[in-house]
Amino acid sequence: MTKRRKKEPSSQPDLDKFDDRTSPSAAADTSDIIEDGMKSNSGMSRAAKKRAKKRAKVGFQAGDVDQNDTTFTEAKKFTLPLDDSDNENELEREKIATKVEKKSKKKRKEAEPAAIGEEDVDADDLPDEAVNEMEPELEELLSTLTPMQILLLDEANGDEKPRAESDGVEANDLQDVNPLHIIGDVTTQHRAKVLLSSIISPSAVASTEFYEAHWGKKPLIAAFDESFEEKDESTLQRYQQHVTRLDGFLNRTIIDEMIRKNKLRYGCDLNVTRYTDSMGNGLRHRITLDPPPKKIKKKNAEDDLEYIVANPKDVWSNVDTSHCTVRLLRPHEHNENIHAMLSLLESEFGCMVGSNAYLTPLNSQGFAPHYDDVDVFILQLEGFKRWRVYVPFNKAETLPRASSRDYTEKEVEEMGEEEVDMVLGPGDVMYLPRGWIHQAETVARPSHMPKVPGVKDDHSLHLTVSAMQNWSWADFLELLIPEALEGAVASDKSTSLREGLPVNFLSYMGTMHSLEEEDELPEGLKQVMEAQKASGNGGGDENESDDDNQVSDENALADMLARQQVRALQRAFKEEAKKKIMRVCKQAMSMLDDACDQIGVRFLSDRLPPALLKPEVALTKESHSTSLHHDATKKIWPNTLCRLVRPNIARLVIEESKAVIYHCLDNSLVFHETPLSPMEFEVDDAPALEQLLTTVEPHWIMVKDLIHGDVEDKMEIAQALYDEGLLATMLMENPDRSVQTG
Repeated sequence: MTKRRKKEPSSQPDLDKFDDRTSPSAAADTSDIIEDGMKSNSGMSRAAKKRAKKRAKVGFQAGDVDQNDTTFTEAKKFTLPLDDSDNENELEREKIATKVEKKSKKKRKEAEPAAIGEEDVDADDLPDEAVNEMEPELEELLSTLTPMQILLLDEANGDEKPRAESDGVEANDLQDVNPLHIIGDVTTQHRAKVLLSSIISPSAVASTEFYEAHWGKKPLIAAFDESFEEKDESTLQRYQQHVTRLDGFLNRTIIDEMIRKNKLRYGCDLNVTRYTDSMGNGLRHRITLDPPPKKIKKKNAEDDLEYIVANPKDVWSNVDTSHCTVRLLRPHEHNENIHAMLSLLESEFGCMVGSNAYLTPLNSQGFAPHYDDVDVFILQLEGFKRWRVYVPFNKAETLPRASSRDYTEKEVEEMGEEEVDMVLGPGDVMYLPRGWIHQAETVARPSHMPKVPGVKDDHSLHLTVSAMQNWSWADFLELLIPEALEGAVASDKSTSLREGLPVNFLSYMGTMHSLEEEDELPEGLKQVMEAQKASGNGGGDENESDDDNQVSDENALADMLARQQVRALQRAFKEEAKKKIMRVCKQAMSMLDDACDQIGVRFLSDRLPPALLKPEVALTKESHSTSLHHDATKKIWPNTLCRLVRPNIARLVIEESKAVIYHCLDNSLVFHETPLSPMEFEVDDAPALEQLLTTVEPHWIMVKDLIHGDVEDKMEIAQALYDEGLLATMLMENPDRSVQTG
């Protein structure tokens, strides 16, 4: 029934051609990867979609479902059985969850429009994000955790005991709740939002406000802004917590080990740079000290490049002696903690997320002023760095689709409007939209900032997290419009776009035939018309004959009639062109879903593999140590509960009358190292596949309740996805062996 088919491996990016401010993982054009496999088709039928939406993708509790009822009617979380030692923690979590749920229901009820009665509102008709929206109070509470704690990577997460709770605590009382006790129980989507909130938490700006006021619009500074007073122990304690809140990702020791262990290569994995006046003319510019790659001759093929492996001693000599900056490209390829953070942020932003890291010694600068084609979060991990940020020079360079060249300091001073001039210290974060010019220099610890034991300040180390590259409306329309034009041209209902152009239309169309108002004409034509007017009004003989006047009038009349005729032809041409363009636009509107599928598959190809947590892995084919029925967990049964192991890691599309699933589980940490490996099904399987791919935590769906003709097919479909690693499954009762497959 199902079969796997491999797509042709995509051509790998030519690493030496990328702008050295943008990592290859973020810079490559990936449109060629999907154009062959994503031809436009009609997709799932409306009837199938309607049937699928009627099926409730909700939680399941053993014993709560009528066996004759194929639809779950109430959303209930289903939790794994716990050891006795976990009972106390579980009771704490259940109480907190009850509080939050009661408050959520109350707020949703208060927010319902007065004109809509309860009988008119069906929760299944609302988007999941509307039904499962996170309460601001809970988001604020959880964002007090560090990123490492939110990623569930901090070993101290489970050290603390639950607080003692009295029976008199009100449902909206969360101030005494320890967020460490509940962060492990929130969904991936909520955890992703909390991660963003934690990263920008020093700004006191909530994620909703960040998206409304800053995302793609203006910078945001999230820095420690309290003043220090003598013997102010509480402020000092808060500052110590702040400067260590981003610990666990990178430091100089980790970077040194990364270079040694992974044999990082110049120009490919790292750069050594310096911003200096090397010419002695008073003008600083960036120089790169990377040894060039060697060319390897190959018969009947293009030469390969062999990048030079960096010697750690040479790297640190350049840093410590020559005051150079070392930039790590894509450190997430070698660092699980950074990979986990980027993977979760991809769930939040819904686009590819990358990273670079920069270590710069004191009183040094590694790069010239420039802007990037990505939105960036600058996480200051060690030391202090002075950042100067400038407003985009003009509208054309606002939200650019390509990074800029290096600017000189004189250019920035003359054209740039300085927006930010401040020093970021450990724990601080700055968000910059693409197009904002910036430069940074490592400085000594400001005198008013206290020295924190164990915190390095003899160099600067920051991690740049990037997003939104090649992810604009322009990129979407570049996919949509060409296919819409192709589809409209090939229409079997109209020959409009295949009709010939008007006869001799070039005799009245084009710039040279333009009869628009003079203000809209090109400058050269304006000068010609002014010269004609001057020659025509230059004044003649006062005794000019009446015959000459009559000839002049007749010529003027003929010229006027000719101009009117040209105007009429031009109007007719423009009107016809408008109709053709509108036909293409109409076709484009009918193909929006196809284009979304194309860019969605591109995202799946570009993104990182999900960094699954141990509890998530425990529900997949890799491990079922927590299941009640170890002997039956490798096989799908009619009463097996299923859901996608992580939201948005797979996508269902229709190609050539087949239902095809793309996913990113097999992606490599190295950009495009592994091509997508889609799964192909019959189109009749699409409704069941859609249910499985859209059922995500905290909900489950039972295999026998999938939309399909018979139970055997339902089991085979779920088994195929399970074997691929896409499904988390649960079996809380004896397997229903009344139906056997395989």
